[in-house]
Amino acid sequence: MADAVNRAGPELASTISATTDSEADNLRLYREFHPTYQGRHLIAELLRDPATPASSSSGSTTPDQSDRDASPTTESSDTSIEVHNSFARKDLNGLITTLAVKRPRETVVTTKSIHPIAKRSRRKPRFKDVKFKPNTTILEAEASRTSVFAGFYTVFWLGTFILFAKTILVNYRNTGYFLDTHIVSILWRDLPKIAITDLVLFLFTFANVVLQQAIVKKKISWNSTGWAIQSCYEVAFIGFALWWPIHNDYPWIGRVFLCLHSLVLLMKQHSYAFFCGYLSVVNRDLHLFESALAGLRNEERSRNPTQFQADQEECLLDEIEICQTELKSTLPMSKVRYPNNVTFFNFFDYMMLPTLVYELEYPRTQHIRWSYVFEKTAAIFGVFFLMIIIAEQYFYPIVMHALSLRSLPFLEKVKEYPFLFFELLFPFLLMYLLTWYIIWDAILNEIAELTCFADRYFYGAWWNSVQWDQFAREWNIPVHQFLLRHVYHSTISAFQLSKGAATVITFLLSSVIHELVMFVIFKRLRGYLLVLQMLQLPLVQLSKTQVLKNNKILGNIIFWIGIYTGPSMMCMLYLTF
Repeated sequence: MADAVNRAGPELASTISATTDSEADNLRLYREFHPTYQGRHLIAELLRDPATPASSSSGSTTPDQSDRDASPTTESSDTSIEVHNSFARKDLNGLITTLAVKRPRETVVTTKSIHPIAKRSRRKPRFKDVKFKPNTTILEAEASRTSVFAGFYTVFWLGTFILFAKTILVNYRNTGYFLDTHIVSILWRDLPKIAITDLVLFLFTFANVVLQQAIVKKKISWNSTGWAIQSCYEVAFIGFALWWPIHNDYPWIGRVFLCLHSLVLLMKQHSYAFFCGYLSVVNRDLHLFESALAGLRNEERSRNPTQFQADQEECLLDEIEICQTELKSTLPMSKVRYPNNVTFFNFFDYMMLPTLVYELEYPRTQHIRWSYVFEKTAAIFGVFFLMIIIAEQYFYPIVMHALSLRSLPFLEKVKEYPFLFFELLFPFLLMYLLTWYIIWDAILNEIAELTCFADRYFYGAWWNSVQWDQFAREWNIPVHQFLLRHVYHSTISAFQLSKGAATVITFLLSSVIHELVMFVIFKRLRGYLLVLQMLQLPLVQLSKTQVLKNNKILGNIIFWIGIYTGPSMMCMLYLTF
């Protein structure tokens, strides 16, 4: 081998030497931080000198130091091999009993503690809390169409159409016009500027790909600077998205649209960046484990392999398998693997999908049903037109009256508040339901159909909720999935918090974002919505009491009272006070 290297020249020799040194360094690095190695090395040191504490700092060496300071031909290396062979041959239970008798006050590694150490050493895959699979929304499912309650769905839309026709006819009789123009004029105002602003915000998102490509090329490390750059970028992105519409005095509808869409873009970027950033760390660890495995096998070829080395090799193979599993798509027969996904096309495809959680690949349908697309398009424009009618006839007069009360004394506003509240009660509930339908059923299903996105589980049966946490989970599945992965679970793993504390933080973040939307609409920071949302936490605990837990009908009644009164009460608070 040496002759072959000399004949090949000094460059080949230096390359082989550098590769061997790298493998040895990675093996030492792996041993330094690996709990199983440290635990068994502790037993080896106790065997070597039972009278000397393994944790003593005088004259003792760490596992990594013993490997670094000794060469395969030194006396210490031979002693280490003998100790490991002795450790492999002796009965472990008898060994532990002997150590416990000699050193009763020392911390002794037992057979019960070795297994948890090995178990803790295995990598725990992250970002596996959300799984996508082909699915349909509840209202689209065949079971809903054939349900014994399907007629109520028909009655609802028939009653809505009758209200729509009545409103148009009454308006024509009173004013000579089928439709007032207050809301329409607000919608058309600054529409080109709003569209350009939204396009610019969307183009800004591609900066995430540039950052991830720099991480792939190892110009930036995610753990050191990558996550900090990403966080600063996200703060700047949402700050600009909120400041620019207010600075340019866009109408409130335009401000709300840009605010909500920028929040959607922010969540999608955050999921993409932190998922790919995590995979970059996994990819780095995979190369470390593979190099350490090569170094371990080279070490085994130069000496007689021990049982301890065989265990280390098995552990390395387990780590490599876990890393390789995390770096590829979970879908069967898929060939998508990190870092091959870090491309502009992959990011654009993800940004078009109706999901806020990034995955390497999603389940897709085979083709687009254009008749279904036409059905959802008609539903979107029909419901949108209906919402304009309701806003013109029922919202606009009440809102103008509420705004006129701002200059009155506080007691006068309190006296007038109940009448405005009950006037707005039913129109707001109807608008609430239509808003939910047009976004989570019509728009998201159409986008899913156009992008061949197969998982259509955008909402659950929230109308049957008996607890507020159930409503929070099922009202908006995409946002719930994002909060579950990137807020709830990330808070637990990053800050070692309890599930209860993570739940409070998740609710608080959601409440702050909703309050931010209210500030964009009314340009008034009051905190009413934040307080009302945080009150859901004690209501959740109340719903888990024995009285409500065994009476689901009563729980559902209380839930609907909150849905019926909450939006109207909150809107009047912001308008009046």
